[in-house]
Amino acid sequence: MNAFTVEILSDTTARIAGTDEEIVATDGKPIQNRIYEYSQARAMEAGGPVEVAVQRSGRSTQITVAPDGTASRSAPTGPIEPVVPTAPAILEPYEDAVPEPVSVTVEPIGHSARRAPDEGRPRGPAASTPRLAVSALVAPEVTPGAGEPARLGMRGRLNAVLGLSLSPKANSAEMRLRASEATIISPIPDFSVVTVANCKGGVGKTPFAVALAQMLATVRGGSTVACADLAEIGGSLADRVGVPPTEGRDVVGLLAAHTDAAAAIRPSALSRYMTRQPSGEDIVAGRRGAESGLSYDDAAKLADILAQHRDILVADTGNNPLAGSWQWAISAADVLVIPAPLRFDAASSAERLLQHLSATGSDVLNRTIVVITDGPGDAPIVEHDAVEAFCKYAVPVLRMPFEPLFASGERIVPARLRPATTTSLTVIAATVVELMTAAR
Repeated sequence: MNAFTVEILSDTTARIAGTDEEIVATDGKPIQNRIYEYSQARAMEAGGPVEVAVQRSGRSTQITVAPDGTASRSAPTGPIEPVVPTAPAILEPYEDAVPEPVSVTVEPIGHSARRAPDEGRPRGPAASTPRLAVSALVAPEVTPGAGEPARLGMRGRLNAVLGLSLSPKANSAEMRLRASEATIISPIPDFSVVTVANCKGGVGKTPFAVALAQMLATVRGGSTVACADLAEIGGSLADRVGVPPTEGRDVVGLLAAHTDAAAAIRPSALSRYMTRQPSGEDIVAGRRGAESGLSYDDAAKLADILAQHRDILVADTGNNPLAGSWQWAISAADVLVIPAPLRFDAASSAERLLQHLSATGSDVLNRTIVVITDGPGDAPIVEHDAVEAFCKYAVPVLRMPFEPLFASGERIVPARLRPATTTSLTVIAATVVELMTAAR
């Protein structure tokens, strides 16, 4: 295996041991970045991995760099001898190597940016209000995640391999993800309902609802989010969550035990009918074989009970738009999410729901997003026509990559989701929270 030693002389220069060849950092790049670029070029020239011993201040780090840019710590496999290479073509690596999670096709109607603190306030002495003095010793505010080392992209790989603390670029995909996380944890005006609906079965409503609740709870914290099965007769929510509920822990049991929704309920009493998940969210399953379906009033009562101790309800709906619980979930939605795989039947069903909201003048349309979910059996030819149809209603159209765990019917555990899915869910969850704020 090709091997050589690099001696770091300063923050901007390094030398190939045993030669007069130097590596110089330019354009403000760290010297470690230039060493990585040089090593990858050597690997491409050699047609295989190279071993690099990076020495600085008496310490040495051994790494292996492959032609495709993959870097990992390693132990030397043989003596390191200087090799004089021919002048390789140094390829500029793509710094922002993290794929964008979703693409927003159109801005939603009625969704304006948050007002600045002073925007819209009357000016002049009459509008002034006394402000508390702030101590000069108060620590300055810090943008969440701004000082943390990069975890993704090339800088993330360098940090992991060399033990560095390089920060991500200000306009990188990683910083945009961190901004999404900051949005997710921002305050919301009141208890909010996120409804996941599409009258076509088999479009991924339940796995999406489970994963969205997991993401919101992971970032916002435990005991803030509940995900409830509002299918007319128990749906598949209990079959897709990581921790299945035991008998009696369901919507029917909770409503029977707490008949007065206006009466206070202790958290311990509420927890008897919910099932805590590893991410911190709670699920309220439906009951299969119930004597009657959930009515409009049943769904409203459930929300009133949950609102006493939770911030967000993610409502997983069934396929019957005539069901009372389905109608409540649509009318009470602060945000409506419509999953739509690239199939004619699923896309057509999503369009009919948008058409219904538009025809009835429902303001829920202003807080609706369509999420195109890739999956087996998709027909790419559908995408153009579907997106064009959705755009007629001025709703944002987001995109999620294919997630095998969704399609397999297995239980959904965050650790088993693909990184691209987690990235997409982060941005979608941030969009949902933004719409919650705009709704009030």
